[in-house]
Amino acid sequence: MGPKTHRLEAAFREMLDVPHAVAVNSCTAAIHLALIGLGIGPGDEVVTTPLSFATTANVLVHVRATPVFADVEPDTLNLDPAAVAACIGPRTKAIMPVHLHGHPCDMDALRALADRHGLLMIEDAAHAIEATYHGRKMGADSSAAAFSF
Repeated sequence: MGPKTHRLEAAFREMLDVPHAVAVNSCTAAIHLALIGLGIGPGDEVVTTPLSFATTANVLVHVRATPVFADVEPDTLNLDPAAVAACIGPRTKAIMPVHLHGHPCDMDALRALADRHGLLMIEDAAHAIEATYHGRKMGADSSAAAFSF
C-alpha cells in the first residue's frame, strides 16, 4: 500500500466510474472481501457457474455460504439466465456471474433477476478487465466486482 497503489485505485475508480476501488493481491482475495463486506455467510446461497476457476466456489465455502450451480449457455459458456432463475430459492442472497474469457454474461437478464428477487450481484470479472456490455463496463452496475490482471 503506497502511492502507486493509490494511483491504481484512483485510475480504476475513474475507469469504471464507481465510488470505491480497493487493490488486493488477487481476484480470490477481492471476491472474499466482497462477500464479507456484503454480509454473505452461513445459510446464504449464491447462484454461480460451475465452469470457472475453483476460486468462484471456494470463496463461497470459505465464508460458509453455499454455491448453487446454474447451467451455462452452450454458445458463450456463461451463466444461462433461465438456469439461474430456476436456481433462485428462499436462501439465495446473490448471483455471481463469471465473464468467461472476457465475454460478458447477459447482464441485462441477470440484473433483472437480481432486481426482481432483491439479490446482490457480485461479478467475477477476472477475465474481463476492459470488457463492456451494451456500452457499460463490467463491474460498474453491480454490488461488487473483482478483477485480475
